[in-house]
Amino acid sequence: MAWPNGPDENTSSNEETITTWRVRTYYKKSCEQHEYFNHPDWKGPLKVTDGFRFAEFYVDTNDGKIPDFEFTNVPGGNSAKDSVNLFSCEANNIVGSELIEMFDGGCWGDWEFPEDMPEDEQERLQEFMEENGTYALEDEEGWMLDETECWVWGPLEIADEDGNVVAIIEADDEGNVAIKQPKDYE
Repeated sequence: MAWPNGPDENTSSNEETITTWRVRTYYKKSCEQHEYFNHPDWKGPLKVTDGFRFAEFYVDTNDGKIPDFEFTNVPGGNSAKDSVNLFSCEANNIVGSELIEMFDGGCWGDWEFPEDMPEDEQERLQEFMEENGTYALEDEEGWMLDETECWVWGPLEIADEDGNVVAIIEADDEGNVAIKQPKDYE
């Protein structure tokens, strides 16, 4: 039978089956957002770090299996390979991710200024961000947001499309991943 009534009998399907998973941090305060802003007057980026209580993402895989994350270390963190940037985690069977929610931002924060920025300008800019928020940097100060990362670490809860938690995954300091059933984790 020919299209539009259906495929020819000789037509094979090479389409991937995409499965969507809900990935959520298991423990509180195990998520950081890193934003990198650039400005033509300064060499290097302004890095703004903001800590969150929880993060939750949709992660798509192409083989029906739970996400096979490649864990690494958080830039500026310790050397443990127990973290993943959920905004850029495409590897192995992962073909995409989408933010659902990052909850309760502002648990902690930090700024790293361009090396050539004088201390008085750093203080002025820090005060400006505290009063107006980081997004005002673009509107009022001429900065441009270049990149955003969402780093999570510790156990990650994996739920299927129906919301059933099917696994909890965790990487050790060397990046070796353990996959546990929810009942075995508690």
